[in-house]
Amino acid sequence: MEWVPAPTPINENRRAQAVEKTGIIGTDQIYLFDIYLEIAKDISGYDAGSFSLYDSKNQCMISEIGKPGERELHKKHDKNASVCSYVLLDKKPLLVFDLTKHEIFKFHPGVIAGLVKSYCGFPVINKDGYALGTFCMLNFSEVKEMSSEKVHLIEKLVSRLALQIDTQTEQKELTSQKISKSIDIFMDSRDESTLIDYKNFIDICSGLSLPSEKAINLIEADLCEVKNNEVVLSLKGNELQEKMNIVTKIHNQVKVEGNEANSLIDNALDKLGEL
Repeated sequence: MEWVPAPTPINENRRAQAVEKTGIIGTDQIYLFDIYLEIAKDISGYDAGSFSLYDSKNQCMISEIGKPGERELHKKHDKNASVCSYVLLDKKPLLVFDLTKHEIFKFHPGVIAGLVKSYCGFPVINKDGYALGTFCMLNFSEVKEMSSEKVHLIEKLVSRLALQIDTQTEQKELTSQKISKSIDIFMDSRDESTLIDYKNFIDICSGLSLPSEKAINLIEADLCEVKNNEVVLSLKGNELQEKMNIVTKIHNQVKVEGNEANSLIDNALDKLGEL
């Protein structure tokens, strides 16, 4: 017999649209998801883990740890060639401790080649019930089982991951709506306004330095003025900024490494155990 790809999910079109809506594929968000795999690897004792999203055609690798060779982040694979595609078909984990004994998976090229022995796949399901992707644990060296307690703990972990994606998606939509509304307000403030003027206005609101020649339209519209050789918002400009609901914030990106990362994982495990 030959390898048989997973059938297409019944709700595939809506599911794929939900994945696209997240805006995650093709972006560099590794640091947001690696920690989940690190925790799951620690819980399971498995050799490796991966988190992928699935668009209409491909398995899109978002994060992976423990696999030999270079990381294949953002790489797309034909989802028909993936065992993980079967995980999208159910809301329950797909647990195959011995792949060589599974009636379908034993014919997968990777299993035939002896590259992977055990597999546990967890669907990443959003608030609307769509399986956006898979969170998979793999063991290469030997057949390895996973206790029901560990499976349950990883399920909770994956639920937290799905919640994070839902939150990011909602924030992304709100941001898009906010930008669209602010553009409308800005354009209505002056008939001759252009999108370039809007961008320049946002830059000034953000505290960026802008040459006066670039801000000439904003200055003529009395939205900006030059003080101490620097273009700043005028009183009218400040009023427009407030009306557009533009708030400047400074975001600090925290990178966690070494013992601090281990401590973070230990604390996360403790909290998960309390769920």
